[in-house]
Amino acid sequence: MLDPSAPSSWLLWGSANVSDALRKVGKCFQAMDAGIRPLVDDMAVAGPAFTVRCYPGATWAMEKSLELAQPGDVLVVDGGASPHVNLMGGLMSTRAKSRGIAGAVLDAAVRDTQDIVSLNFPVFSRYVCPRAGTFSEIGEWQTTICCGQIPVHPGDWIVGDRNGVAVVPADLKTKVAAEAEAIRRYEEDVAVQLEAGKNFQEAAQAVKGST
Repeated sequence: MLDPSAPSSWLLWGSANVSDALRKVGKCFQAMDAGIRPLVDDMAVAGPAFTVRCYPGATWAMEKSLELAQPGDVLVVDGGASPHVNLMGGLMSTRAKSRGIAGAVLDAAVRDTQDIVSLNFPVFSRYVCPRAGTFSEIGEWQTTICCGQIPVHPGDWIVGDRNGVAVVPADLKTKVAAEAEAIRRYEEDVAVQLEAGKNFQEAAQAVKGST
């Protein structure tokens, strides 16, 4: 069994297997909607959520959160799904990476995308927009938010990759990890059978017969 406390384990399972594992434990709708995407396909992130709620374009809460989040946290931001002003760019990403923050997922817009990609800092967002926002002192952090149409609580486990973003409730982390590992092993075995020429039914029967 891979270590469920290690981000590398969740990155190996990936958002698709984790989403399937959530379904196995009775949580069918824990993947953010398809509008939340990585800036480039090879970005991936896993870790506990540090939640942020921002008035669209108001970056004050974002900047505060950069200092309050712990190394390894993933910033998960409810920015009102606004396409008109950005909440994070190259300088914020530079500060986040320097503090050891694992990545950011924003239901909002970002900018300076080439700078962020060059930093190798994983950022997922709904939009890209160059327009700057405001530093108005409104917003909050470490409260329940909605990101990608999914409720996210502080400490929920985030798994993001090119397939999207899955949200694992903190109290289900161990169960979901066990299911994700079982799914990974099963699918690897089925793939071997499919490559050998079997159809899906034959492959599934062969794998079940070998266990």
